[in-house]
Amino acid sequence: MASDTARQLVLDALKQNGASLFTPLVGADDVDVAVRGSDGQYIEVLVRTPGEGKPRAFNVARVRPKPHWFIACVTTENETWLLPSGVFERFSDAGKLDLDEDDGGEPLSERLIVYRDRWQLITDFKKYRSTLTDPVALRMMIAFG
Repeated sequence: MASDTARQLVLDALKQNGASLFTPLVGADDVDVAVRGSDGQYIEVLVRTPGEGKPRAFNVARVRPKPHWFIACVTTENETWLLPSGVFERFSDAGKLDLDEDDGGEPLSERLIVYRDRWQLITDFKKYRSTLTDPVALRMMIAFG
């Protein structure tokens, strides 16, 4: 579940980054906003805020990865982690993702840092599509432009 404040933060950031935004008309449980990319492709975004007690832990009931679906996880410090649904599913435990969880000697947030506040993954989806599900490949693509 997302708060109105978190949802507005995501909408404002997407608008500032040149996104064309559309809201679903009827009961879409897994979409808060659709973004039309530069190539005409629509990207769906679900906004989530932390559950009680953990400022960087997020729940999504039914994660079925789709190539054009992002989960925007907004922390209590207003960091936004723009995770492709496949990445969320891969690194979560039964739909629960904790960025502070130990992942082989480092917090999961360090492994997924490339997704933090990276709005162009959505606004310029076509450019990053091929590397979105691999944090290392995505980091390399961003580094080399």
